[in-house]
Amino acid sequence: MLSDYRTWLESELKLLGNASHHAYSFGQANMAKRAIDRLDEELQGKIPLLLERPEAAALLAALESSAADRELPAPLAALRLRLAASLAPGGAA
Repeated sequence: MLSDYRTWLESELKLLGNASHHAYSFGQANMAKRAIDRLDEELQGKIPLLLERPEAAALLAALESSAADRELPAPLAALRLRLAASLAPGGAA
């Protein structure tokens, strides 16, 4: 999805750069492209995982249930913490 948006932005930048369009439009397109580039940097080496909020809550509940019975392996414990932070009010999700 981001690659399609990036391709569209690049075509818009070419169009705006080759025509006498308002400088504001060109600036907005450039700002959006920089934001996508920054997101690419942030996501480099990471796997974005999109979960619906109910799915994430169910996964967190399952991890918390498992953690009540036994100690979770470190990767699952880290996932549990990230899910809890994301689902908290004002969280990242």
